[in-house]
Amino acid sequence: MTEQDKQAFSRRAFVCQTGRTAAAAVLGAQAISAAAAEPAKPIADGVPRRVLGRTGVSITTFTLGTAPCGSLPPDKIAELVNAALDEGVTAVDTSEKYQNSQEGVGLALGKRRKDVFLSTKVFANSIPEAEESLAKSIRLLKTDYFDLLYYHGLGNLNIEGAMDPEGVFTWLVKQKKTGKCRFVGISGHNLPARFPQFLESGEVDVLLAAVNFADCHTYNFEENVLPIAQKHNVGIVAMKVYGGVAGMNYKITKGPQIGEEHVPAALRYALGLPGVASANLGVHTAEQIRHNVEMVKNFKPLSEDEHRRLLDVGKQLAASWGEHFGPVVEKRKA
Repeated sequence: MTEQDKQAFSRRAFVCQTGRTAAAAVLGAQAISAAAAEPAKPIADGVPRRVLGRTGVSITTFTLGTAPCGSLPPDKIAELVNAALDEGVTAVDTSEKYQNSQEGVGLALGKRRKDVFLSTKVFANSIPEAEESLAKSIRLLKTDYFDLLYYHGLGNLNIEGAMDPEGVFTWLVKQKKTGKCRFVGISGHNLPARFPQFLESGEVDVLLAAVNFADCHTYNFEENVLPIAQKHNVGIVAMKVYGGVAGMNYKITKGPQIGEEHVPAALRYALGLPGVASANLGVHTAEQIRHNVEMVKNFKPLSEDEHRRLLDVGKQLAASWGEHFGPVVEKRKA
C-alpha cells in the first residue's frame, strides 16, 4: 500500500468509524451529539433509550424492524411484536411494502399502541399513490395516527418536484399538520446526494439510513449525510446495520449479509456513530429479538483498534458486495 493509499484509508476509516471528522467540520466540536458521546441511558433493567433528535422523544436503541418477518402469517408476526414489547422494545417500524407486516403489527398493538413509537412509510411518486398508501396503513395498523411517517426510499423514487407545493414530500409534511403523524422522516439505502436538499429544508424530523461498517466504503452516508442531519438536529435511525439479509431474500432465512461473526461489532459500530439514536434491526425469530436486546443492553463503543480492524474487514466486504443497494450516484441523462 502506498503512502497516499494509507492516508486515504486512514481518513475514510476514521470517518466510517465515528463520523466525527465530518460532523465537527460542519457543526463545531460542541455540537457533536450527546447520544454518541455518552452511553445510552437504561430505564431500570429495560432496553436503553436515546433522544431521537429534534423530536424530543426518548426511544429504545433497538427498533424492531418487520421487513424480514413480513412473509410470515399475520398472527406469527403479532407474536414477534409482542415478544419484543415484552422484552422492553418500544419502537416498531413497518411498511405496506413488507408483505403481512402491517397486518401483523396491527394485530399485536391493540391496547399497547399508546406505549409504542410506531413508524411506517409512504413509497409513492404521486399524491394519489401516497394517499392510497397512507389509507392502507391506517386500516391495517388499526390506528388513526403514526408517530413517524417516512418518505421512503429516496434512491428508488422520482423525487423531482417532491418539495413543490403539490409534491409528495410537501403532502407528507401536511399530514403532520393534520395530525396523521407526529413526525416526518426520510429514508433510503443509496444515492446519498439526494438527501441533503430534504434535510436542509428544515421539515425533516428523522433520517433512516443504511449504515454499516462495509457500506460506509460504498455509500458513505456517514460522511455525506449524517453530519447534515446533525446540523439540523434531525434524529437518526440506522438501518441495514447487518448489511441486510444474505442474498436480500427475506423469504429465506440465510442470516445477515455481514456474517454472523461480525454481528456484535456491526451493532456497536452503528450505535457508536454520532447522532444515531436507534438501530432498526429486522428479525425472523423471538430468539433474534432476545439476542439483539442483550447486545444493546451491553453496548460499548468500539475501541480505536477495533474500529481499524473492523473497517479493514468492511473494505473487503464492500469490494465483494458492490452497489448491492442500488447506484451510488445518479446516472447522467442522455
